[in-house]
Amino acid sequence: MPNPIDQDLFLLEHPSDLISLGKWQKTVNLLSKLFHAPAGFLVQHTSAGFQVTISSEQSSNPYPAGIVIESDANIFCRRIVETGQALYVPNAMIDPCWDTNPEVHQDGFRSYLGVPVFWPNKQPFGTFCVMDYKETEYSDTYIELIEQLKDILESDLSLMSLYQQMQTLAITDSLTDINNRRGFTALAHQRILLAKRMNMRQALLYFDIDDFKVINDKYGHGVGDKVLIAVAQSIYKAIRRSDVVGRLGGDEFVALVVVQSPDDIRQLQKRIFTGFEEAQRQQKLPAFTVSIGDIEVDLNLSFEELLDRADHVMMEKKAKAP
Repeated sequence: MPNPIDQDLFLLEHPSDLISLGKWQKTVNLLSKLFHAPAGFLVQHTSAGFQVTISSEQSSNPYPAGIVIESDANIFCRRIVETGQALYVPNAMIDPCWDTNPEVHQDGFRSYLGVPVFWPNKQPFGTFCVMDYKETEYSDTYIELIEQLKDILESDLSLMSLYQQMQTLAITDSLTDINNRRGFTALAHQRILLAKRMNMRQALLYFDIDDFKVINDKYGHGVGDKVLIAVAQSIYKAIRRSDVVGRLGGDEFVALVVVQSPDDIRQLQKRIFTGFEEAQRQQKLPAFTVSIGDIEVDLNLSFEELLDRADHVMMEKKAKAP
């Protein structure tokens, strides 16, 4: 199934083509310039800690982009991520709560102004902030200014999220929530090319629900849809996350899996059939069976030829079934 944006990965280490880090750099530089501050930052927070995504390009700035600070460090950005609120500290030297702050007592910063930056789902991305070695007296206008500049960053995060949602919709089957034909084809081509480079063995499995029209006619399309979902989920749960599953259309499904021997295919089919039986029992679905055709992938054949072969094997098994 398509995955959402992993918000627990540092964006600096997993960049998106939709994010212009150059534009973000200009925004952070502008922030520092407007505030006459010696350092400005965009900081991202994940379970791995706080990473400086963008650092203002000033010789007075001691923190370069890419450095990571532990999540439990008593730093200003941590307070913002925990509260979800803006933070202004005019003079940290007179506030005992910052006595263990390394930014203050190791690097000499006194003043901090930062605002939270959020992902589109309102989860915290991190902070947008300026720091100064001297005490400051920022007016409300300055806080409004940093909020306005922050909007530029959040709009880019929204664009990245929206684009991925559109991509997901284009390659996902809306009923079963697995890849549709387009999504499966694109991912399968990728996996086959990888198999060629890595000299891996693969198998292609072609699934067809037996007498599916009878199920729809007898129990209604609502029940038929539940059977389709159960089949899709059973296949998906049985394969590895690195394998690919898709719905080609109607009651036909396909999976491309990495194998080491023919026995792997037999074991996989056994797990899938067990999943069908469990879904049928737990969801009180009408009895159904599924025909499966499997082939070992010949890397010299085109993807379309592989599909045709697997489909042919499946039809042969269906014809021989009692």
